[in-house]
Amino acid sequence: MAPEAVIRYARSNPGRVVALRVLDFRGAQHHLALKWEGGGVRFFVRPWGEWTEPQSEPRALEVMRGWRIQEVRLEGEDGAR
Repeated sequence: MAPEAVIRYARSNPGRVVALRVLDFRGAQHHLALKWEGGGVRFFVRPWGEWTEPQSEPRALEVMRGWRIQEVRLEGEDGAR
């Protein structure tokens, strides 16, 4: 799924956590979370245990540019966290 589609999905479910499974530019797999809130995309930063401030859509796309998105789902559905 393209990053633009993930952002549209998050925007259509405001405040809900969207869980992602992505591959980075090296091929390493990561489990990430984001949500649309406060007029932008908020990313969950696991080491801090906090959400980022809302990012504009162009900035969020820049962050997501190197990701190969393998799976997208709303958290709490299909056994998600």
